[in-house]
Amino acid sequence: MPLIGTIDLTVPLTTLLHLSDSPGDAAGYGPLDPDTTRALACAAAGHRATRWHLTITGPDDQAIGHGRTTAAETTPVRQGDASSGWTATVTAEPIATGQCEHRTREPGYRPSPALQRLIRARNTTCTAPGCRRPAVRCDLDHTVPHGQDGLTCECNLAALCRHHHRVKQAEGWTLQQTAPGTLTWTTPARRRYTTYPSKHPT
Repeated sequence: MPLIGTIDLTVPLTTLLHLSDSPGDAAGYGPLDPDTTRALACAAAGHRATRWHLTITGPDDQAIGHGRTTAAETTPVRQGDASSGWTATVTAEPIATGQCEHRTREPGYRPSPALQRLIRARNTTCTAPGCRRPAVRCDLDHTVPHGQDGLTCECNLAALCRHHHRVKQAEGWTLQQTAPGTLTWTTPARRRYTTYPSKHPT
């Protein structure tokens, strides 16, 4: 019986290109054995409302691309009269690493859903040191405030939980995003802490 849901898969690029057999990861579940993975994927792919989110990782386990598709865009693969699986067409958007070219820059204050997905794939938790609150439950904050000419772009947005969003604005604290997803926090005591884009161990 088809199930409805959202499936978040993290897949190493080498696995996607059939260059290795490194495992993937299903968010909220962790690694899945192949039989369970296929059963879940086939059940979910059979419902038109299911959405697939795919994060592609590079050699350092950091996200380098993110895309999504719906079950309506999947196609059953058949052998004889039986369905043996599903294929999906997913276009992955590159995630800025190192130097930002402002390819995803947007004119407004609020980032689009597509830009939000890139930021949350790059940093899967709050970007404050030691905070593990999932990015999906965080604000997407402009490091340089939008009202002070801060860009709505990968290089100026970061996930901050509500508590650390307030801390960032408190007297004596400073926050710099030195590269997309790399943030340096300076405390009132002038101690510095740097956080980096999330690792996606697979």
